[in-house]
Amino acid sequence: MTGATRPNVLLIMTDQQQWQTIAGRSAARMPNVQRLVDGGLLFDRAYTPCALCCPARAMLLTGAYHWHNGVFNQVHSSPSVHRDLFPGAVTYPQRLREAGYRLGYVGKWHASHQRGPTSFGFEHVAGLSPHYEAMLPPGAMAPEDRWANHPGRDEFVEVSARRFRWPGSEPFAMWAEMDGPEEGTHMAFLAGCAERMLDRLSAEPTPWHLEVHFPEPHDAYRPLSKYLERYRADDMPLPASFYDTFEGKPGLHRRESETWGEVDEATVREGLAHYFAYCEQLDTQIGRVLDRLVATGQADNTLVVYLTDHGDMVGAHRMWIKGWMPYEECYRIPLVMRWPGHIEPRSVSPRLVQSMDIGPTLLDLLGLEPLPQADGRSLAPLLQDPGRRDWDDEVLCAFYGGEFLYTQRMVITGRFKYVFNGFDADEMYDLKADPSELTNVVARSDHSVVASEMRARLWRLMNQHGDPYGDDTDAYRTDGERPNRYGAARYLPR
Repeated sequence: MTGATRPNVLLIMTDQQQWQTIAGRSAARMPNVQRLVDGGLLFDRAYTPCALCCPARAMLLTGAYHWHNGVFNQVHSSPSVHRDLFPGAVTYPQRLREAGYRLGYVGKWHASHQRGPTSFGFEHVAGLSPHYEAMLPPGAMAPEDRWANHPGRDEFVEVSARRFRWPGSEPFAMWAEMDGPEEGTHMAFLAGCAERMLDRLSAEPTPWHLEVHFPEPHDAYRPLSKYLERYRADDMPLPASFYDTFEGKPGLHRRESETWGEVDEATVREGLAHYFAYCEQLDTQIGRVLDRLVATGQADNTLVVYLTDHGDMVGAHRMWIKGWMPYEECYRIPLVMRWPGHIEPRSVSPRLVQSMDIGPTLLDLLGLEPLPQADGRSLAPLLQDPGRRDWDDEVLCAFYGGEFLYTQRMVITGRFKYVFNGFDADEMYDLKADPSELTNVVARSDHSVVASEMRARLWRLMNQHGDPYGDDTDAYRTDGERPNRYGAARYLPR
């Protein structure tokens, strides 16, 4: 594909959004995201490689697992393993820049704590937090694109709030009802930044790539009153997993649930109402971005990618937010791609894919040099045939911990999920017979053959991708030198 025929690319990424919130799967209303679903391809079984902000975003950029890109857990926390991508890590935006694309970045940046977007190919930046704004070269961000200069940002009052307290912590708001002008909200500010960036990029004939990263609907869920009033807590369906007894599961499941205190049905329904309302409020701002794309006249030549970094428990299994929890609410994500004339409208793919497949896919579609240590795979074959049979329906997920280390590996297939917990018993769920993941069947005699097969599959994928907890491998590299080596025996899945 030549430069003259290459499409523009608009990537919209949300934060901590459940897969069920789009395509009519829940009570959440997201009509603007539905426009993308109706006009493009919905990946029904998309997963994040890690249900944590920083690693998930680093893997999106590099198409590679933690041990290849350098981001193992939260880069902004004091006990982070590594606060930056490895010096030799290559990102797909850098490949696009080399190919002549003009690059813009709006919103949340969380893939490195020591370098900002301009270190990875992006030229124009807007809406960054002060920490990352300080890293930008002069002129990279206009005054109107600074949150500190946004009018109306302090005109909000908290109508009501639900506060939780972890053992030993001060109370913190998990959700709240807010009142104030919608144009003064942070998500509206970012939508405005994206509109201005679209105008700037589309004014020239060169193809462009724009990423818009909304920090919502991440907790605390803070919808405006006009959105919350559309969701009655009493009408919210309780997750089927709410009554999970955690029998036969690792002890951490029960401990996690108990950490949140006495969570009753009313609390979960209230949380869902706030969360879904927050999603609808976010959808309004996504609609602004999509409308501005149409106004530029470039929608027909723009590939739009919509996804999130990871999900949120939102009361499922009586838990909240994300992290080590291996459940679908955390790991399964919304993913939609729309490209007029190239992707069949209203198409759905049942194949298993991951968010770190996006970079390899874009470079493949554009005929550009692939990423050097990509573990993701191009989704280009699925854009042509969403249900193709020769696709390997398996994904490997890896978790190193949030603020502290916790070894976990997971393999997911069309039907089963196997979880290796480094500090406790393993898990296996039959996602077809038990979609709410209530019953751990890993030790049941009638699943012994499948459990053995899933263990072998997990071990094979770990070795295939150079996981340092796998066999001795030369795949753990930071800069082309001979890698560190790890013994294998004590990490064998049980």
